[in-house]
Amino acid sequence: MKSIGAITIGQTPRDDVAGELEQVLGPDVRVVQAGALDGLSRAAIDALAPAAEDDALVTRLRDGADVIVAKARIVPRLQACLDRLAGETEAATILCAGVFPAFRSPHPVVMPERCMAAMVAAGFDGRRLGVIVPIDQQREPYRTRWSRVDPHVAVVVASPYDDPARLVDAAEALRGAGVSLVVMECMGFTSGMKRIVRDVTGVPALLPASVLGRVLAELA
Repeated sequence: MKSIGAITIGQTPRDDVAGELEQVLGPDVRVVQAGALDGLSRAAIDALAPAAEDDALVTRLRDGADVIVAKARIVPRLQACLDRLAGETEAATILCAGVFPAFRSPHPVVMPERCMAAMVAAGFDGRRLGVIVPIDQQREPYRTRWSRVDPHVAVVVASPYDDPARLVDAAEALRGAGVSLVVMECMGFTSGMKRIVRDVTGVPALLPASVLGRVLAELA
């Protein structure tokens, strides 16, 4: 049986995300989880909060609470997880749709943001792109990122860890903006949430977990 390392920026288990991967990968691939915040106290986690100038990421803890951390402060912890899993996996991925620096590994490290970029390049019809980000701090960075694909990209905010009604509101805003493709920019989004976005907007939606799973399946 092949094994793939799935490293969350929060705490394990993340069976919600791992479950989405496993649906695509099937029973012949084992998903081994590790978390950048595993073993840390809440005080230590709070110390990783972003300053005003930091890139911010949102993730979930083992107790179900969601926290915002500075990307630069967890990159070394992600690398440590990769190092720890290298001996028992054939490939790995970071369970975050953000843009990260290159990681060191003897095996492929599949990055969701690159998979999503490739899917958009393959499937965007040139009309208007819609993007859902989980926290307001990511609105402008992601507008800048995706404006290279569509200068008129519509970016809305809805967290997978928040009231589901906010996702409906965000999808309705994208429908009103006339988007033809939606990018869901958080690994915490589920296939059920994708169905909501697709049904409300009436257009295809790209879910990081399922897109990532299909790429990993090619390596397994």
